[in-house]
Amino acid sequence: MKSRLTIAFIVFAAAIVMAFAAAWYWLHNPDRYLPLAIANAEKRTGLQIAVQHVEIRYFPLLVRVYGLEIKNPKPFPAGDFLKVPLLEASVKWTPLLLQKRVAIRSLVLHQPQIDFISDPDGLWNFQNPAGPKDQPSHFSTGSIANLEVQHGVLLGSNLIDPSDKPGPVILELQNVCGDLKQIQFHPHGRGAPLKAIQGQLTASNAGFGSIHTHELRSDVQITPLELVFKDFSAKTYRGKANGNFSFDFQGKKTTFHAKVQVSGIGMPYLLAEFDPGPPKMTGMMAAKLDLGGVIAHSSNPLGDLHGTGTMTVRQGQMPLLNQNPSMKQVERFRSKDASTLPASAFSSFAGDAELKGHRMYSKRIGIDFYGISVDGAGSMSLTGGPMDYRGTATIEKKQGFFVDTFAHWFKGAREKDGRLVFPVRLAGTLARPQFAVVH
Repeated sequence: MKSRLTIAFIVFAAAIVMAFAAAWYWLHNPDRYLPLAIANAEKRTGLQIAVQHVEIRYFPLLVRVYGLEIKNPKPFPAGDFLKVPLLEASVKWTPLLLQKRVAIRSLVLHQPQIDFISDPDGLWNFQNPAGPKDQPSHFSTGSIANLEVQHGVLLGSNLIDPSDKPGPVILELQNVCGDLKQIQFHPHGRGAPLKAIQGQLTASNAGFGSIHTHELRSDVQITPLELVFKDFSAKTYRGKANGNFSFDFQGKKTTFHAKVQVSGIGMPYLLAEFDPGPPKMTGMMAAKLDLGGVIAHSSNPLGDLHGTGTMTVRQGQMPLLNQNPSMKQVERFRSKDASTLPASAFSSFAGDAELKGHRMYSKRIGIDFYGISVDGAGSMSLTGGPMDYRGTATIEKKQGFFVDTFAHWFKGAREKDGRLVFPVRLAGTLARPQFAVVH
């Protein structure tokens, strides 16, 4: 009997030792179960996933995932929607053991590369076209109390209709650092947050279309249908910008809306983004803009840009007009303290603006050429086409006895309150402007 009890005890002890050994092997070799875990995740999301290595620390429970890649599904081009060299997740033990619910205390993404792409049907590359295949699971998805992004890259673009070829990058954020709070996940691991995610974000460089900024700081709000950069501030073109900027994903085509204020913007640096040739205008600009549009699935995704605003450019000139005969003829009427300045130099250039159909329209433009004020209206192409502004120039200083002589020099000129007034026109293009006194 004793020998049988001894054998039974030895077998029982051996079973316990083997169980602990198996548990130790699983705990210390989680890579062995990577294929099974990845296969389950791919079934639940419908996306292709790759992981190089996993480490687990148990007290507190911390999971490190190395080399995470989530691939683009068809019809998107080959590549990754998400690539993360290192992901660290701090998981709460109590919900995991008692409720079989994954509750993440904090999730840190180190140097992630996120590439959002939309196709003409409104599908995004983080979605599976066939939809996720719901699978039975012993665990339910839960929440992330805090999501931290360290030194990441965020890109956004569209596929071109109907070829589905990759289009130009529309949104680009470099060296992104962010801190987001309270992320709740949809059942079945679909990954769509049920309520707004809020937090803060910084980026060393940020671009939208042809506009580039640096040192971006912003509050961020994310819902299933909207991404909002709220109360952002950034440096751009030697000046500053601040305001609100949002993307709306409700329809097949993404729309955007921005309310922005800028100050101290160097006009040569801004205009060089659209035309790298010689400067068309110098000076420092301040503006208030309300802009929006549909992001098209084309090679010119921001062609629908429209909106309104006001702007003022101070202490500048239009260098391409400095040798214009009419400009030099008008120059003789300027104030004496501006006699050494170029012919096209101005103290202020201000007006309203309405953007639509690839043109900018102004109901009123006022220019002060140091003693010669011009008030006019007109429009110009935003794509290198023609412009046409017409207005009236007024010599601020009264000319007295000689006003009739000056009026004779400029056919169509007249006298108003002792000041010479005559019609002017600015035509041509930005690259080849033509200023003339209208006869």
